[in-house]
Parts: sequence; C-alpha cells; structure tokens
Amino acid sequence: MTRTCLISLAIGALLASCAPVATPPATSDAPRPGGTITLAWQQPETLHPFYSTGTQTNAVVYRVAVEGLVGVAPDGTPRAALATQIPTTANGAVNLDPAGGMSVRWTLRPGIRWSDGMPLTSADVRFTWRAVMTDPRVASREGYDRIADVDTPDDLTAIVRYRTIDVAFATRFDALLPRHLLDGADAAALTAYSRAPLGTGPFRITEFVSADHVTAERNPNYRVAGRPYVDRIFFRFVSSVDVAKVQLRAGEVDAALSLSEADAAELEREPEVRIASATSPSVETLAFELARPGDPGTPHPVLGDVAVRRALLFATPKARIVERLLLGRTRPGTSELPIGWAAPAGLAQEAYDPDRSKRLLEGAGWVAGADGIRTKDGVRAAIRVVSTTGNRLREQVEQVLVDEWRAVGVDLSIRNVPNTTLTGSWQSGGVRKKGDFDVLLAQAGLGPGSTDPQSYLAQRHRCDAIPRAENDGAGANYERFCEPRVDTLLDEAGRTLDTERRRALYAEVLGTLNDRVVAIWLYDRGRYDAFRARVAGYASNGWDVTTWNAEDWYLR
Repeated sequence: MTRTCLISLAIGALLASCAPVATPPATSDAPRPGGTITLAWQQPETLHPFYSTGTQTNAVVYRVAVEGLVGVAPDGTPRAALATQIPTTANGAVNLDPAGGMSVRWTLRPGIRWSDGMPLTSADVRFTWRAVMTDPRVASREGYDRIADVDTPDDLTAIVRYRTIDVAFATRFDALLPRHLLDGADAAALTAYSRAPLGTGPFRITEFVSADHVTAERNPNYRVAGRPYVDRIFFRFVSSVDVAKVQLRAGEVDAALSLSEADAAELEREPEVRIASATSPSVETLAFELARPGDPGTPHPVLGDVAVRRALLFATPKARIVERLLLGRTRPGTSELPIGWAAPAGLAQEAYDPDRSKRLLEGAGWVAGADGIRTKDGVRAAIRVVSTTGNRLREQVEQVLVDEWRAVGVDLSIRNVPNTTLTGSWQSGGVRKKGDFDVLLAQAGLGPGSTDPQSYLAQRHRCDAIPRAENDGAGANYERFCEPRVDTLLDEAGRTLDTERRRALYAEVLGTLNDRVVAIWLYDRGRYDAFRARVAGYASNGWDVTTWNAEDWYLR
C-alpha cells in the first residue's frame, strides 16, 4: 500500500468516531417564526473565541454568532460549516509534502456575509491564523503554530501550509475572525469585539450588560433562508444552578443549561419541562496543582509528593458520590478520555480504600499530629479546593471530600470563586491560569467542538503548555505537570496518521497521568439541558455546546 493511501485511510479513520448518538430534536408542530427564547446561564469572562479559557461557558454564548470552517456533529465527527467539505486525501484537498509537511485546501461556501453585510473571504482565514499567532491574549496556539503560511489564490480558497503533519487539522479554524473589522484594531476595538463578536452565524450579539445579560438578535445576513426562527436569544446571567432551576420552574426563563444528573432527575418531574440529554466526552475532575502556587519551578509542598496524591485518591469515595449525589446515573471516572475512538480500554484508577490511604501517608513520612492532621518536615497537610460558586452539587462533593480526607489526616478547606475568576485569562489573573489553587474541582475532557484528542492532550499536558509569563499564559496545563516522556509520546502521535498507533500512544499518555495521579477522575459527565415545553427544535450534542443548532429553535 502506498504512503498516500495509508494516510488517506488514516485520515478517514480520524474523521470517524464511536461516540453515542445524541438525543434527537424535539418533535412538534411546524415551526413558526418570531419570539424570544431566554436562557439562564453564567456570565462569561469573554466572548472572543480565542481568548476563552472557560470554553463551555463562553462558547454557549458566542457560538450563536460566531462560526468557523468546521463544527462537530452529534456523533462526534467533524462537519463542514463555512467550508463546503472536510478536506481529506481522498477528495484531493489534503496533500503531503515530501519534506514532511502537508497542505490543506479549504473551500468556502459562496455568498456568505458577515452579519454587518461584508463578504466572507479566504483573507479572513489567513487573518485568523495571523491573529492567533500574534495576539498575546490568545489562550492557546496549539496546532496553529505548525502552520507556515496560508495562501489565498482566490476569495473562496485558503490553502493552509503546515511545516509538519497536523493530525488534528480538521479541528482548526472552528471560529473565524473578521479581517475587515480587526486588522490593525487597537486595544479598545479588541475589547469591544470581545463583548460583541461579529460573526456569520444565525444571530448577532447586540448587547452585553455585565452581571445581567447578553442579547443576540436574528442575523439578517444569515446564509440559510428562513433561519433562524426566533427573533432573539436572551442570555440571563444567574448566580447558580439552583437559581436557574427556580427561574425555569417559574417560567422566567425557557432553559437551564449544563445541568447535573441530579438536577435532571429533579426537573424531569416537572410537567412543563423537557430534558435533553446526551453522553459527553467530559469528566468531572479533581486536578492537583503539582507546583507551588505562583512558582511553576518549585514542587508543591504537599501535593508535590505523589504518595499524598495517591492517598487522596484512595480516600475519595467515587462510587458513593455517583450513587448518592448523582443517583447512579453515570459511572465513576477512569480516564480523561471517557468516550471516543481514542478512549483507552481497561484503564482505571484505584478504588476507595481509606485504610490503605493512611498506610501510604504514614509510609511516606506524613505523621499525624494531636489534631489528626499530618505533617512532614514541618509542612502541614493543609490544602484548598477551588471550584465555581453557586454549584450545589460541587459544594456537596467538596463537603464529602473535607470529611473523607480529614479522616486520613489531610485538612481540606473550600475556597470557591465566581466562574469569571476561575476561568479568567492570564492577563485578568484567572485562578486556573495562575495556578492559584491546590485542588481544582472542574470539568475536563474534550471540550465543545473538539473531536480529536491530539490538540486537547497537547494543550493540557505538554510541558510548554504550562501557563507562565514567558508564554503570555498560553496553554491549559493547569496542574503544572511536566514529563518529557509524555511530550515525546504526544509529539509522535502528532506526526502519524496511523489511527491504531495514535490510540496506543494516547493510552500510554493517559496511563502515565493515572500512574502519577495528576488528577482524580470523579465521574463521567453527561450533557443535560432543561427546556420549557414551549421551546422546540433543539437537539442534544454531547460533543458541542447547547446552542450548536440554535437556528433550528422555535416556540410552539
């Protein structure tokens, strides 16, 4: 078999996924135009698609307006959005360079306009790449930094030239930036764009009122005739999931999004509420900070000891949390990739065993004091867990951890912060970016719109993905975990299009993360959204945000 044929087959396998099929759209009478749909949601830190670190939070809002060349279908495969098709070697749009690089030809759909009426062209694709590579506020440049140049032979063709093979090329350019608006923009213009990004989507964001709402109105230049159906989507900011549920029951909002399994079980008993659900590639996670907060080069005084991290894993009753707090609707986590073609078979973390936890701590020299809390070399085993405020389920999980970890000699305190503080950028002092935590309770796994693990794992676990002043805070290695062997594995996975080889390499990476106890995978996350019965047309997509098909929503 020729090298080209082999790569063609590999790319074809890349675009296939074993993800479960999402909940189908709600059925109803024929759609009618008009009206406003109000969503209860947390305030995003930014609406700039490349500044986002809290991807789920921000993307739910900006995705109604901002599109890219590609999106992701409910089965986890890439779908063409502003492009006419997904490039492959089979359709002649992907070509290999004998020197080891590759070129990818993207063809834009004709006649597409930005919401201000200006035409979308291939120059916008090139500008997006340049902006990602030069703007210091960009959250990550992973993948885009492999690009040598973007040629624009005509207005509808962008040829992306890579210095090396990029196995995740079909996930790039999932958002495009408007060259005519942002080329040469000053700080004030970029700030304005971050609050009301211009796009080509079904809606245009017209208002962002801090601590209150975002308004998105119908885009008159949207490419699909007759869509969207509704006049506007109103994002009402709420302080907690509990507030969102109260407003949903009262009919003050039409939807409460990204709920837990327990929330869904509670709301499905309401006669005027419908639950949309799908399996997702996300996992609820306790991420350990391995470096001293604020000093990536120095081990954490407590959690820098792998024995402590493993002891805390033994002291975490994952199965009981799933059974009692999530009503048994999911399973304890085993890996950072719970589903998808790259999810490793047979990988697991050790089960709850508090006695073994105590023995491990004692064997590592952590001695219990008069108050039961352990110390070693004058360091007290006292750590903080940080999560978002207003999430009752996470607060309940935290309280379980406080009790269970104290029983083995570790003093855990709770310091939750608003979502904008937790997921903020490096420049705004975001807790995750700055490493201002000991344990982080948050969602991990492939984020909205991501179908390939290479980009995600490289951003999360490569040494050079540790946010620091030298890289302007780019990257999402919040645990400050640095292992050269993992870098080597990810580099090799990024160079081969042999799917089976990639699967084996990722399995070794994920096994290393489990062996070093970089995090505790608490439980696999489902996607649960609750809508009032008067809303129709939505479809759950576990691989994307709730608003992925907002142009199809309508009111009965």
